Amino acid sequence: MVSLDGAQASSPDLVGAKAATLGRLRAAGLPVLDGAVLLPDEPVDDAQLAAELARLGGDRFAVRSSSSLEDLAGLTGAGVFESVIGARGVAGVQAAIARVRASASGPGARAYLEARGVRGAVRMAVLIQPEVRAERLGVARSEETQFLVEERRAGEPEWGDVQARELGRDDPGALASGLRAIEALLGQPVDVEFARAGEAVTFLQARPFAQPASSPESDQPFRVPGSWRLDAEHNPDPLSAAQAGLVALVEAEGVGREQRVIGGYLYVARGSARATQPIPLGELRRRFADEVAPECEARLRAVEDQGALEPALEVFRHVYRRYVGEVSPTLQRAREQLDQLLRINLGEGLAAHGALLAGLGGATLERDQLLWELGRAAPGGDDRDERLRAYLERFGALAPAWDVSVPPDDEAPERVLSAAALLFESGDAPIERHARALAGSEAAAHATLELLDRMSRRAFKALLPLVREVLPVAEDDDLLFFRAQRAVRRALTGIGSKLALGDGVFELSIDTLRAGAREHAAELASNRAARLAAGRRVPPPSIDDGRPRRVAPAPRDVLRGHPTAGLARGRAVVVRSLSAVPVQLPPDAVLVVPAILPSLTYLLPAVRALVTDHGGATSHGATLAREYGIPAVLGTGRATALTDGTPLYVDGAAGRVYVL
Repeated sequence: MVSLDGAQASSPDLVGAKAATLGRLRAAGLPVLDGAVLLPDEPVDDAQLAAELARLGGDRFAVRSSSSLEDLAGLTGAGVFESVIGARGVAGVQAAIARVRASASGPGARAYLEARGVRGAVRMAVLIQPEVRAERLGVARSEETQFLVEERRAGEPEWGDVQARELGRDDPGALASGLRAIEALLGQPVDVEFARAGEAVTFLQARPFAQPASSPESDQPFRVPGSWRLDAEHNPDPLSAAQAGLVALVEAEGVGREQRVIGGYLYVARGSARATQPIPLGELRRRFADEVAPECEARLRAVEDQGALEPALEVFRHVYRRYVGEVSPTLQRAREQLDQLLRINLGEGLAAHGALLAGLGGATLERDQLLWELGRAAPGGDDRDERLRAYLERFGALAPAWDVSVPPDDEAPERVLSAAALLFESGDAPIERHARALAGSEAAAHATLELLDRMSRRAFKALLPLVREVLPVAEDDDLLFFRAQRAVRRALTGIGSKLALGDGVFELSIDTLRAGAREHAAELASNRAARLAAGRRVPPPSIDDGRPRRVAPAPRDVLRGHPTAGLARGRAVVVRSLSAVPVQLPPDAVLVVPAILPSLTYLLPAVRALVTDHGGATSHGATLAREYGIPAVLGTGRATALTDGTPLYVDGAAGRVYVL
């Protein structure tokens, strides 16, 4: 083993480019943690390893890959090889070393290297450093006139809630001065990882960075006051004028986080929710079943067949008030409490333990089981007709997208039959898949308990069942929202028929339709053109203090996101609009979508894997992927930029998608 301060550590052929670069930075006086490098093929000597760990200090260590084929210009290997954070003691570090070395010949590395024509064995050195304590973790990339900095709080995964900012090249702070020094040492633009506590910076990694081409789309429509987050998990597509009107309608209620349609897309304000009265966590399941759901359903039944706009809008507002003001805050708090318990006791949040929430069941399981049984029924038989009626009576309000302009299932029975056939042909009944997912969650809970001390075990055993009990409410509530959306759609469809507009009625504002205006041609044409223009834009993930923020594209070799489990290889079926999801897929399909709704779960058993732009470890997509045993990587941020048919290797366990 050699120290980062030793002469041998300067040789990338010996210790790999990652360790060699950090050794150069440390020798130049930059803030880099000391480290020890286990050379390729060097046996692990227990006594020597114990001595090195004692020299480095601390009780938790980062055990990192430093191979001969990463951190190079044009061959970054970003995310391809394993690194283990938080290894404890000699035994823990030894196990981490074995994982890192094994990753050099793992399936992800083989696929990555084969696709680039790289042959032969990978020489894998292993870098061991004490784990850094930090408030923020970040990445900084060179740009022509500045540095782009993206930071997240410690414990948040790199694909989680990232805050972006621009840092001037002449900034006198420690971060900017260090970045300038690294550029000078490497002689080119750089991609640098760092940890920060206050203004103190520790550099963790540095590699060459190829400057991406500038984006052609204009950000002008997104330059609005305030700070906003794109709500792409629910509405990744541009909204119709009618749906934008519903957003304005419920926003006037002053409940929950502020919403706004910006550049044609739905954004939610950062900050605290307004005027909420959360139901206590221990009472949520009962009160939703006994009070909230029956009361909303009674109001819905009273207006669903009327076809009158004003009563439908009032019920839509009412369902929104009850859910956003009473139910949603409690569901959010349930996730936060479990996340906080895991962070405090294990140093990693719920994103790293998503299997705990597999097998939740709820309305989605009921819906998919009905679909599967419909697909099993023989075409043309009475049994099939009866099953279709039963499905539509219970779930006919579901639609492929959260937009009133998209027909629900009861207006598209052929779509339902195609989905049912696809689901049945894909294998086991959903209820059987659910049983396996439930067993997986129980195993995950047992494994987590083994990592906790006695006091935290007691808290975990009390909290986890409660969280699992209430989270299906989020799925059950979706049906209420879809029913409220359908009631408004029926009223608008009636108006469109009277005005001979057809589906064009959804391109008119709610205010215009409420006013009964008949001169609508100009507005319809203008709104339709605006929606088409919005569809050609790529909305920024966030707007900070009036400035659109885009995450700088990393090398496209590897996409990273929230993991689930499993491995798969196939070709991308890229669907950029949720209203255009196919009902038939090729046998090697990896479904790549902006986000996935419960109404689209029939597709999951027919695909080899799922990859999304948006969504997290506890999102609908993650929950449903675990339910069906489908490898998935959620929240990659840019998967739909891939070309349809691109070969992919999906490592659902590591949260990585290798672009082959």
